[in-house]
Amino acid sequence: MEFINAVGHAMEHAAKDISHMIDAKNKINVTLDRISYVGGDIVQGTVFLKCEVPFSAKGVIVKIKGHEKSSWEEWRQRQTQEGQPPERYIHVHKESKEFFKDNIRVYPYEGIVQPGDYSFPFQYQLPPTLPGTYFESHGQWGHGDAYLAEVIYFAKAKIDVVFKHDLKKKQHFVINERFDKALQPSYGENSKTFLLTKGKLSAKVWLDKNCYFPGNTVIARLEANNTSVKPTNKVNVKVIKHLQLHAEGHHWEKKTEIYRQVYKGFEPSWFGVRWLPFPIPINILPSTTTSKLVKCHYFFIVECDIPGAIDLQVQLPTAILAPQWLYSDQPQMPPAMQLPPDVSYRPPWQPDGSAPSCNKCHNGFTLFNRRHHCRHCGKVFCGKCSSKACKIPNLGYNEEVVKVCDECWHTASTGGHQFQAAPTLPVEEPKELVVPSAPVHHDG
Repeated sequence: MEFINAVGHAMEHAAKDISHMIDAKNKINVTLDRISYVGGDIVQGTVFLKCEVPFSAKGVIVKIKGHEKSSWEEWRQRQTQEGQPPERYIHVHKESKEFFKDNIRVYPYEGIVQPGDYSFPFQYQLPPTLPGTYFESHGQWGHGDAYLAEVIYFAKAKIDVVFKHDLKKKQHFVINERFDKALQPSYGENSKTFLLTKGKLSAKVWLDKNCYFPGNTVIARLEANNTSVKPTNKVNVKVIKHLQLHAEGHHWEKKTEIYRQVYKGFEPSWFGVRWLPFPIPINILPSTTTSKLVKCHYFFIVECDIPGAIDLQVQLPTAILAPQWLYSDQPQMPPAMQLPPDVSYRPPWQPDGSAPSCNKCHNGFTLFNRRHHCRHCGKVFCGKCSSKACKIPNLGYNEEVVKVCDECWHTASTGGHQFQAAPTLPVEEPKELVVPSAPVHHDG
């Protein structure tokens, strides 16, 4: 019996020595014709084997697989002893799902593999609908704030051999979620009134496209019509990521502002067009919306920051496609773009501080002789010299009657004369932000 055990141990050590020699001397690799695909595409690849030490093999196999995983930690409470406070503990929600999994035997023959270089081509047709590649991991597990979101695709080549060893090679590839919408501009609008001020602020926003790659430059066209005397301090453009995870019938989500660009605001009663260029961050993760466990949506927010009032926001959903370089080198940033000039359809708003007296009668302003802006020329007058009011459709005052001065009355009452100018707009430096929001937990 001892002899048999000794022989068994000797054979086991010999197998390990042979396995180590095969691993050290022989090499296997797998290459694919592309690094990105969409559902329904045919993946074509080649397995390369460089053999220096002969070994016995049962064949060459390519394992091709796509799967998703989601998991997150959640603090819970449980009663351990009667009369004692409840105990807090961490519960982990997790679930995984395969989209496809196949073994392709690219060389099915058994025998001794002799020294030499070998290549084995193969192909595989992907299922017609697949979610986009995605991977995000955050936090340290065991602290109650970690989560994992994974949508991964790979092809792994390995040699089916007698002894167990690691003669294998994995190659990831990118799946772009199929974008079935027509490539066209995106549009959104919003408006708000004010509690203590007449008039309202309306904003319309157009994007040049409805989907982008990381590193692309977005061109947003903002048309704002402010019929109130409220100024806008600044205009913010934000990129928001909305990640949703599902597992075990439960749901978790998190919204994160990942990028912000800040532009100069506009004066009271401003009506015109601004062009707001901003880059998609180069390291942004792609959208994935068709998977069961992991969903990542993106939307842009154009926000008018108004002092003493709730800000006006226009939200535009978009799609971020998986970058073609996800498993290779990063691309260079695109060159600067030439934009059309910004346009104002109303004359400049005269600041109160620059008008100590009426522009017509030159009487000074007091507590009882108050300032009034003419909505047609934008200058400051006293009440007597701006006693008339009308709608001015050519200047965007379509819904309410507004004050005009005596000199502008004739032109304003017949629709008004539209003013056009191209103001110089200094742009603040872009700010990249990672502003985590509180996760939301609820049962699904």
